[in-house]
Amino acid sequence: MPHIAFFGIPGHGHVNPTLPIVAELIRRGHRVSYYNTASFAEKISSTGAQFYAYPATDLTGESLTRLAGNLVDVTVLLLEASQRLLPFALDELRREQPDVVVFDGICLWGMQAAHLLNLPRVSSIATMVLEGVKGVIKPRELPGMILSALPRLPRIRRLRRRLEEQYGQGVFPNKDLFPCVGQKTIVFTSREFQPPTPFIDDSFYFVGPAIDPETRVSTSFPWNSLRAGPRVYVSLGTIHRNDAFFNTVFETFAGYPAQFIVSAGQQTDLAALGDAPDNFLVREAVPQLELLPKTDLFITHGGNNSVHEALYWGVPLLVVPQQTEQVANGRLVAQQGAGIVVGDRPPYHQRISATALRSAVDQLLHDESYRGAAQRLSASFRATGGYRLAADVVESLLPPFA
Repeated sequence: MPHIAFFGIPGHGHVNPTLPIVAELIRRGHRVSYYNTASFAEKISSTGAQFYAYPATDLTGESLTRLAGNLVDVTVLLLEASQRLLPFALDELRREQPDVVVFDGICLWGMQAAHLLNLPRVSSIATMVLEGVKGVIKPRELPGMILSALPRLPRIRRLRRRLEEQYGQGVFPNKDLFPCVGQKTIVFTSREFQPPTPFIDDSFYFVGPAIDPETRVSTSFPWNSLRAGPRVYVSLGTIHRNDAFFNTVFETFAGYPAQFIVSAGQQTDLAALGDAPDNFLVREAVPQLELLPKTDLFITHGGNNSVHEALYWGVPLLVVPQQTEQVANGRLVAQQGAGIVVGDRPPYHQRISATALRSAVDQLLHDESYRGAAQRLSASFRATGGYRLAADVVESLLPPFA
């Protein structure tokens, strides 16, 4: 039985797109092992994959969230994790001897181990490819980014040098540190949504969003509570807590002629939010894939999964970023005419006014051009091939008769 090993990082936005691929590969008769932190054991095991936990490091979902506002800090975290996880990954691959290795686009140790052992390898990039893209980062933002990066550069150089001294210069096979690429690279968007960049070549496969509700944790929802008329879905994802934002939304849209369905997130204390207005339905979590087709607008933090899932269903977006990567996503959505981004200058969550929110919602609900642009991108996503094409890409590197 062919064996495929996945190496991931502890982020729902990075794990979720891979789960339909894993389930599809298992349906095709392959054995799949999946490495991540223990917090993802249940979610990954539910696909039928054999789960293996990383040894303990400072790399956790919480640490990634805490540092996400500064991508240089994330780079330091991943390089530090690789000091411990690369020898672990090498030992596991020698023991398991998989036919193909799939690693996340920022899973440095997975890419390094597969390359050092010369195993067939596929990269899974869960974000937009922004290397070489012009216009996403504004000139006024560059000085601040450079100043924040400079103090961390000596640490990055030391960590790189330590790995090179132990494993040779081949431990960094690519010119760019991130995203990690393989012999083939899967990107979960369409070519129409991906902005032009010379970084992309013929080894990149645009498979669109990996949509398979069967791989999501079941979430109960009071469907009979949905009202007729416009519906606005509000969520900042699974890991961000921003009570002040939700309170602003309550105050701004109390009595507004639409129903607002709020997914407050597991980190939010619903009792602390207080009583919601009558036109609000507030839950800790909602079945996002089932809810989106029933909504007219999505107010979101701009995570890659949320953006793509909304556009897959042709739903316009109001993007309220909570970190740098989400700023880029929001600006790309706006460039495509499928939404509006507000508060895209740091400190992000402190720059949201009630006036800006209401004006954006009015515009998005009443100007049909936004829905038209979202539906155009939806068509491009649905034409890609999704998780089945991604599984084909993985299978294409299997040795003959594996």
